[in-house]
Amino acid sequence: MATLRAVVRTRLTAGLITILPIVITIWLVRVVFGWLRDASLWVVEAFLLSRWGREILQSWGVKAEGLTSIGLEVLPVKLQWGIATFSVLLTFFLLYVIGMFAAGMIGRRLIEFVESIVDRLPFVKTIYRTLKQMLELFGGGASKGFQRVVLVPFPNQITRSVGFVTSTFRDVVTGEELCAVFVAKTPNPTSGFVFVLRRADIIEVNWSVEDAVKTIMSGGILTPGEVTMITGSVGAARLAESPLHSAAVRDAT
Repeated sequence: MATLRAVVRTRLTAGLITILPIVITIWLVRVVFGWLRDASLWVVEAFLLSRWGREILQSWGVKAEGLTSIGLEVLPVKLQWGIATFSVLLTFFLLYVIGMFAAGMIGRRLIEFVESIVDRLPFVKTIYRTLKQMLELFGGGASKGFQRVVLVPFPNQITRSVGFVTSTFRDVVTGEELCAVFVAKTPNPTSGFVFVLRRADIIEVNWSVEDAVKTIMSGGILTPGEVTMITGSVGAARLAESPLHSAAVRDAT
C-alpha cells in the first residue's frame, strides 16, 4: 500500500506539473485577448448600431434591438469570433496610431499639457508618474533601465539578494562610486526596493536581465549556473575568466 500511494502521488504530481502551466497559459491568453477585444469592441458595436451597420445586421438576420439588449451573443458563433478578432486587430491599430501621434511634435506638446494638469492633482500625479515610469522601463526594454545584474547584501550582510543597477554616480564628499540598485520582490519583479550602495559592496554576476527576472519569478529554481560571492570588480574579472563563463560565451557565439 505504501508503494501504491507513492506511485499515485508521483503520477498525480507529474500530471499537475504537466497540465498546470498549460492551463495558466491558456487562461492568461484568454484574459489578454479579452482586454484587447473589449478595448475596441465598443467601436464595432457603435458601427453596427449605425444606419449602415443596421443594414449589415439585417443581412445577417439579426435585429439591432437584440444586439443592444443581449450583445454579441445574439450573433452566430462564427460572427462572434470574427468580430472579436477584428476588435483585437483594431486595438493594435489604434495603439500604433496613438504611438505615432505621441512621437510627433503636436502629440508630445499635447501630452505635456495633459501631464501639467495631472501634476496639479496631489494623489493622481503620484500614481500616474509611477505607472508611466514602470511601463516605460519594462515596455521600452528592461536593458535600457537595468544596466547590469548584481547581488547586494540584503536583508543582512551574510545573505545576498538579486538586484539591478539602474544608475551610477559619485559621493560628493569622498568621490567614491555609488550605485542605485533596484531589488525586486519574488515572484512579482515589478515591485521591490531601491538601495544606494557603494560600488565595492555589490557583487557583479554575468547574468542577463532575462535570467535575473526568471530567477526572481521562479523563486530561485531557474537560477543560472554562474555566480560568485566576491565583491567588486575583482569578482567580475574572476567570473569572466572562469571556465563556465568561457564555455557559455562559446555557446552563445
